[in-house]
Amino acid sequence: MELKKSISDTERALRSYGAVSETAWTTDKAGRRRKDVSMAESTMSPEEIEVEMARIQRLREVLVRRESELRFMMDDIQLCKDIMSLKQELRQIVAVPEKEKTKKHRQREEELILKIHKLVQKRDFLVDDAEVERLREREEDKEMAEFLRLKLMPLEKKLKAAQSE
Repeated sequence: MELKKSISDTERALRSYGAVSETAWTTDKAGRRRKDVSMAESTMSPEEIEVEMARIQRLREVLVRRESELRFMMDDIQLCKDIMSLKQELRQIVAVPEKEKTKKHRQREEELILKIHKLVQKRDFLVDDAEVERLREREEDKEMAEFLRLKLMPLEKKLKAAQSE
């Protein structure tokens, strides 16, 4: 939800920033088409640029967080697949009656139990890391909200006042 809002804000800002989206195509010496962008063509005030920079930074943070979250999820999925595979093999060995088990069966059973245990521990650490990351992100959100409240609200009031004049 926050990502969609940030993206729509960014798209709206890009549409209003005509120098980038509406600059005419020109050709260079080699005949290739290129787009000239001049910052001098911008009609944005320094305050508007600062507000836009803050929005872009926020969007970047949201995307980095989402990437991190997806990486945690991918690692978790892979660990779960590995654990399930080892458990399936362990079930096959456990299904063999005790009288028919060889030394090799018993040794493999112990190996599988140790591997499963290590993977479960690794997954626990991953889940703990994800929780620590969420808590850190909440703190960052609080700090960012305070920054935005202190820094950007006066800027947006100036912009609204300038636009109404």
